[in-house]
Amino acid sequence: MLTAITRDENEVAGRAIIEAQGEVAGYLAARYDIFTEFEKTADAADRVAMTVKLVRDIAIYNCHQFSAPVNMPPTRVYAYEAAVRFLRDVQAEKASIPELQRLNLNADGTTSSNYLYYSGNSKRDHHI
Repeated sequence: MLTAITRDENEVAGRAIIEAQGEVAGYLAARYDIFTEFEKTADAADRVAMTVKLVRDIAIYNCHQFSAPVNMPPTRVYAYEAAVRFLRDVQAEKASIPELQRLNLNADGTTSSNYLYYSGNSKRDHHI
């Protein structure tokens, strides 16, 4: 499948993987040690399956974007959008990847959040 998508151009696949890793790191680097995860080799037993899946789905989408965006299957678009939604949820701390090492671990093993939420009162328009 990869050969058909990239038209047997290995540099397209390599570029797609690097860009996918950059996109995943953009969402996860603030809270997780994602760069250590990316340094693990393909045969490492302790690789986190969720990060592999996220990078894979985004990389395949990128390969389609580089070579044939018009012929992209809808399942690839859906997989990419689902990956980005999940990454946004992890970034907003609505979801997590428990196997990844957190950057903000307390001494007792709990995590502290650096997520800041703020809001205000709704605008009032009852003036004369």
